Amino acid sequence: MSTVSEVFLIFLHIQIIFWCWIPSTISIKISPCARWNTTGEIVAGLGGRGNNPDQLREPEGIFIHRQTNTLYVSDTGNDRIQVFTLNQLSSMGTTVIVNVTYPTKIYVDDDNDGQTIYVSVRNEDRVKKWVKGAPDGVQVGGECLMCESVWVDKEKNVYMTSVTKHCVYKWSPQTNITTVAAGREFGQGSGSDSLNSPEGIYVDNTSGTVYVADYANHRIQKWLKNALNGTTVAGFSTGDQGSDAESLSYPTAIWVDDETQVVYVADSDNNRIQRWLPNAFMGDTVAGGTGMDIKI
Repeated sequence: MSTVSEVFLIFLHIQIIFWCWIPSTISIKISPCARWNTTGEIVAGLGGRGNNPDQLREPEGIFIHRQTNTLYVSDTGNDRIQVFTLNQLSSMGTTVIVNVTYPTKIYVDDDNDGQTIYVSVRNEDRVKKWVKGAPDGVQVGGECLMCESVWVDKEKNVYMTSVTKHCVYKWSPQTNITTVAAGREFGQGSGSDSLNSPEGIYVDNTSGTVYVADYANHRIQKWLKNALNGTTVAGFSTGDQGSDAESLSYPTAIWVDDETQVVYVADSDNNRIQRWLPNAFMGDTVAGGTGMDIKI
């Protein structure tokens, strides 16, 4: 991945508030008709590719913490988690987690004692949790082969996607039991009950509905709580890929507006962010489409 594409993806997250992880007590309202400038400014990684405080290397995930106006970045190539203060002149990041082997996505949860950081650690096949002040993270949930993404709901249940096992796991802190929340364990496929190399997830805090970026099926699947089958809300249900408005090609991440049910998709291979209105047969491009790699 080039330096330009690395910093561009960080801009995309901020510019459209994509993958905007926020505490459940804070709501965010985006008009389904909103428009964004498809080009914008860099907010993290101004120093280019590297491991200095103003640099990043192959970042794969972010989390915007609105209460503190900070941006958490999964600096994957540097095996660290960086924090940047938004709307400040300084471009320097602060390292809050080090020596985490290939971190992909992150989720920051507010607890009584401060922020708790959850990280999907791909090379360790698990999700780890760092509480404030702890020298190291602890594993939550069971094994998650090639763990790509993580989400935490208001009940502190932890959701994680396994690319290798083609499913989304849900771990309950009350029972310490890990169950399958979407897809079938080792059940790779393109049917409504299956996923193929899932990546990004989003969980509706009110309904418990799980949205999955079904990467190799080129679609976004919606799984109601305790459902055995999902429904397609973006892309083709058959798993066909494409580059037109009706299609997706290797989607990697999603964000859903809980009020309007509008779905935003990082359409990786098409280098764009697509917006899909409820029950729409096609999406529209709100960012990207410039030929740059969008791996969010």
